[in-house]
Amino acid sequence: MKKAYTVCFASDTRGVLPLSVAIWSLVSCAHEETTYDIQLLGDNIPAREVENIRNLVKRAGERHEVSYVEIKDMLPEGLAVKERLPRVTWARVFVARMLPDVDRALYLDIDVQVCRDLTELMEMDLGDCVLAGVLEKVPVPGKEFFPELGIPHSSPGYFNAGVLLMDLAAMRRENLVEKVLHFIEKHNEKPLYALDQDALNGALHDRFLPIHPRWNWSDSNSRRILSMKPGVEKIKGYTLRQFAEAASHPAILHFWAQHKPWRYNYRMEGKRYEKCMRDAGLLQERFLPGFCLKVLFKKMTHAPLYAITRMRLRRLCSRYGIEDED
Repeated sequence: MKKAYTVCFASDTRGVLPLSVAIWSLVSCAHEETTYDIQLLGDNIPAREVENIRNLVKRAGERHEVSYVEIKDMLPEGLAVKERLPRVTWARVFVARMLPDVDRALYLDIDVQVCRDLTELMEMDLGDCVLAGVLEKVPVPGKEFFPELGIPHSSPGYFNAGVLLMDLAAMRRENLVEKVLHFIEKHNEKPLYALDQDALNGALHDRFLPIHPRWNWSDSNSRRILSMKPGVEKIKGYTLRQFAEAASHPAILHFWAQHKPWRYNYRMEGKRYEKCMRDAGLLQERFLPGFCLKVLFKKMTHAPLYAITRMRLRRLCSRYGIEDED
């Protein structure tokens, strides 16, 4: 039985390359019975670039669709921006408005790589929650927890908004976009650090469902295994077993932070992303852009660190009976 799921991305012209890689990774990992309705929430992306993405998707299967939604005039004025957080990143706050006929959608940042079919995630039961994703931080007894956002210790924690399963029907029914807007207006005089992500956490922390970290995994989390203290059984609210499962079998890799994998650098999962770019036909040159001797040297100095990390990861996988991908 074929299943159709809505997945949305938001980008402007600067993000077309990683956007294309992310979409290719999504459709190239899809099972034959899985169909993706890809909603591209774009800010002035040229029509030729959208057509290029459609042609790329067709290579993975005619069953997938790509729709373009111009959001330039759909975002409220006065939203705070930063160099690394342009106005288009606010689109995920307003998905319920931008896609009025869609009841459930998965939002993905453009700096992700999908590594498996997403049926399991798309079919997940949200219960009374309207958002599901992966935690970044959890409350620590005796310490304040994001007091500026009003997140209580009773909350699951602070989540990353780069991968969000969203119950859009419930968000519309309960006017939750307006609740987020009210939160933004309340903090207008003192802009938030992570802007839209902070706003979503501050307004909807009590309607959030934490899910397995494999659905939003960063290679920087893999390196945490290296610095782990003896006896530690939980990291960021997740068990050590869940961390080992996510590191060895990530479902969605999220390349947050400064060094992006579409440029030559020393990220731990860089080879996986580079292979995806080449498979998509988006990289013809021998090296990624930004290659130079300085960065090559940094990559070489990081190699032993990553080798030790992978060795410890294999030990963890063996401990829990997890088959390591490597």
